[in-house]
Amino acid sequence: MKQQSLFATAVCQVSRRRLLLGGLAFGSMGLLAPRGLTNTPKASDVTDFLILSEFLTGRKTLSVTLARRYYLGLQDQFPDLAVRIANLSREIHASGVQTMDDYLSHGPSPEARNTATTIVSAWYLGVIGQNPKKQMIAYSDALMFQAVAGALVVPSYGAGPLAWGNRPEPYMMLKGVSDEQ
Repeated sequence: MKQQSLFATAVCQVSRRRLLLGGLAFGSMGLLAPRGLTNTPKASDVTDFLILSEFLTGRKTLSVTLARRYYLGLQDQFPDLAVRIANLSREIHASGVQTMDDYLSHGPSPEARNTATTIVSAWYLGVIGQNPKKQMIAYSDALMFQAVAGALVVPSYGAGPLAWGNRPEPYMMLKGVSDEQ
């Protein structure tokens, strides 16, 4: 009898608000868990993507973190991404080529060329997908900026605190006409 009275006392001490919030939290975990579990790639999928990306870009030091982000983003855009990567990898291995240039001269299938273009575009632009699903994955780490790293600074919103001043006066005028037309 004492067991029942302790249980009844404990239940009575929990407010309805807490009980509803707890139930809501518990129920939402059930809704969110399948999405989180299916969206998590296997480590081998990301590794395969990274190896393929290194071949396609010709770079040997691509970031594992960025590879995972690109893979997840591309997987959201293309649910059949693992199949596309497997088909492209199989076609590359079957051709026996050593570089991307050799592979392109070999004449890839349209599907393989499309997959390769999507992956290379993601790495170089730092953006995946098309409007309205376009997502930025990387900005300053995009390969397009690494190609010119010794000569150019990655552009930002401004060149510094003095960059937003007035436009300087033209230094050259031809026949009384300024260059500001």
